[in-house]
Amino acid sequence: MNRSKEKSSGTKSVILLILTGLLWSTGGLLIKNVDSNPLAISGIRSMIASLVILVALGRPKFTWSLSQIASALSYSATVILFVSANKMTTAANAILLQSTAPIYVALLSVWILKERAKLLDWVTIIMVFGGMASSSLKAWTAGE
Repeated sequence: MNRSKEKSSGTKSVILLILTGLLWSTGGLLIKNVDSNPLAISGIRSMIASLVILVALGRPKFTWSLSQIASALSYSATVILFVSANKMTTAANAILLQSTAPIYVALLSVWILKERAKLLDWVTIIMVFGGMASSSLKAWTAGE
């Protein structure tokens, strides 16, 4: 790949990352401001996402394999639960719960997949948990 294509690709990547961060950052706020049922909001969000993915990647190949169905159900549950959590509590609480995912993945991979947790896994868990705990403590002591 020549230099101009590399630079163009890098610029596009940065723009897409900024856009992604902006959309993720405003997700909780937008969910709060929509006066509708969490399932309806989840459905509309998923419909918009599927159109974006269709435009970006083209028509997907459905094999109806167990892993494909399990992934779809898991992701559907994730979206519905995230939107429901945002509607029922503060966006900060919902995001705090969502941010604990690396902890669950590391702990459950030992139990379910029989993978050995590495030192880096445990350091990451401690740092993620510590960061969330300190943020929560700071907000709690400030009376938020």
